[in-house]
Amino acid sequence: MASRGKVLTRQFLMENVWQTNYMGDTRTLDVHVHMLRKALGDDSSKPRYLRTVRGLGYCFDIPDA
Repeated sequence: MASRGKVLTRQFLMENVWQTNYMGDTRTLDVHVHMLRKALGDDSSKPRYLRTVRGLGYCFDIPDA
């Protein structure tokens, strides 16, 4: 929530959530984003809350009514 509307890179998330700089062949972040979207009731084909910013990372936002 503190970073609402900001793009957080995959590297930033891996380092700050899992305390690792490993960016190899892992799907950990993708699986967690999928589970978060499911918990939020977000449609992964048209996410409203947790957007993928291709090539960068993810952005959490709360859309206007």
